[in-house]
Amino acid sequence: MQVSVVINCFNYARYVGAAIDSALAQSYQPCEVVVVDDGSTDTSWAVIQAYGARVKALRQDNAGQGAAYNTGFAACTGQWVLFLDADDVLDPQAVQKCLAAVRDDTAKVQFLLRTIGPEGQPLGGVVPYLTHQGDVSAIARRYGSYAGPPASGNLYRRTAIERYLPMPMAAWRRAADTVPFVLSSLHGQVLTLREVLGSYRLHTPANAGQGILGNMNRSMREALCQPDRSRVALRAWAAQRGATQFHEPLLVQPADWRLRVLAWRLHGGDYPFAGDTRGSLWRGARGSLRHWPGYTLPERLLQLAWLAFVLCAPARWLPLAMSGQSSGPLRARLKRWRGAGLAASARVPQ
Repeated sequence: MQVSVVINCFNYARYVGAAIDSALAQSYQPCEVVVVDDGSTDTSWAVIQAYGARVKALRQDNAGQGAAYNTGFAACTGQWVLFLDADDVLDPQAVQKCLAAVRDDTAKVQFLLRTIGPEGQPLGGVVPYLTHQGDVSAIARRYGSYAGPPASGNLYRRTAIERYLPMPMAAWRRAADTVPFVLSSLHGQVLTLREVLGSYRLHTPANAGQGILGNMNRSMREALCQPDRSRVALRAWAAQRGATQFHEPLLVQPADWRLRVLAWRLHGGDYPFAGDTRGSLWRGARGSLRHWPGYTLPERLLQLAWLAFVLCAPARWLPLAMSGQSSGPLRARLKRWRGAGLAASARVPQ
């Protein structure tokens, strides 16, 4: 089975070489490496060109991440496709271990990513905290998403995503990984490998300071509005391409509610949801947690306690909650405790 690693790059000259090196170093072969430069204004294109015939290098005028996905997917030939962000890296055995686990009904394999800093230094965290697996289509239709890794932690069966690519470029200048991530789950099983097979680089300190995980350079208002826009665009595109009907209205997932609650307390003048109140936020977040599978009872109670604290605590105490929203080491410790608890439960005689 041929695999294609498609790397999308915009002004990541500092990192794109490491991403390409990690794709070329895959122990599984044949592994085709396609690199799309989306109109970078730094030296990214020169870095990419230096690899010569070892990669399929493509350059286009800047049109956004969705356009880069479209270009890369059209140029690649693999039966399995991994969209690698230019600031992330894969472990050498990532593709091999994914393919060793696939079955005939697998639409996507997802795996864990360690968090690293701008210079590649370990940050002590692993993403995602929670993963959904198996037939997750009911969750995807209800929420317009499910629990899984960022873009670089997903290997897709080509036939599970090809009807959705090319995607509408105007709607997906950002967060284009949402399209294959969610819509692939409507065409087979999602398989989760519970081991770290790559690195997710965090290099936007301003986001961490606001409780936002990820590298999109955006305001809190943009971080709040982007998921809603993505859900609307995803539902419209899925319907146009004949996919299963989505829930109406789509529910907001727990992580988005946590950010929304935090922003309601800290960013009142720039808060985009005028009708929100303390009561409506509490009911919405609690309802989302109730329907979002995978959390243990202690984890649900801990999140409810966090929500109650943020909604009611004096403003001077809220920075404590902000660090708990996106802290990699904290989430890593919680995950270890969670794993230990689940393992202990599994040893109890039935």
